[in-house]
Amino acid sequence: MITKETPVEEFIDKPGVVAYCVKNGVSPYSCSGDFPCDLGTLLKLGKVSDPEAFIKGLNDLLAAN
Repeated sequence: MITKETPVEEFIDKPGVVAYCVKNGVSPYSCSGDFPCDLGTLLKLGKVSDPEAFIKGLNDLLAAN
């Protein structure tokens, strides 16, 4: 299960994650490689208005795949 504390690099390679992030206005590559961070930080940087809904949608996507 993905939470705000989950490092982005743990799930960025899962099928559909990049498309989900882009569709919701977040670039997952902002927190990878030389600049690792957790999902909560990524959502804060992306100014996501409802982080809990984003995380729920991401967990639903991962559960479906």
